[in-house]
Amino acid sequence: MQSHRLGLFAVAALASVLAAGCASTGSGACRQPVGDRSLTPERAVIGEGRIGTAITWGGTLVSTRNLADATDLEVLAYPLDDCGRPLLGEPARGRFIIRRPGYLETAGISPGQRITGSGRIIDIAEGRIGEAEYRFPVLEDAAPTLWPERDTRYGGANVRPWISVGVGGGSGWSGGGVGIWF
Repeated sequence: MQSHRLGLFAVAALASVLAAGCASTGSGACRQPVGDRSLTPERAVIGEGRIGTAITWGGTLVSTRNLADATDLEVLAYPLDDCGRPLLGEPARGRFIIRRPGYLETAGISPGQRITGSGRIIDIAEGRIGEAEYRFPVLEDAAPTLWPERDTRYGGANVRPWISVGVGGGSGWSGGGVGIWF
């Protein structure tokens, strides 16, 4: 009888794992990109993206600057996966600024951290990278996503979902469980 229960448990666990692998995370961690995915910051500054265009861009944080009424986050752009995570193994696509209205405490944000912003292009700002003049598309986003560091256990790639299976047994008791993390 117990082996029958364990078999049913194994089937149920496998079904839940397969269903979870096909479903949206629902945790808010997945940020579906909006807009034309072929519109890069490089293309936006030459006029292919207009002020008011809704877009999702992401990359690595280069610098932060607190202004009187907003915080600017300068980002080196990279292509995004289907959840809006920057794909750092791909070629960079220019730079842009995420402008977050209001004050953002930047002490816990460091250059090199992955970040994604979704919003509307509100400006093309003149600026500098070192001594070179540069034009930055400015994307307004009240809640940019800061991504955690990559897990290096699997060659630097975050493997999603993470799954663990446990089975226990003892005198007159047996059980098991499946844990799934996104």
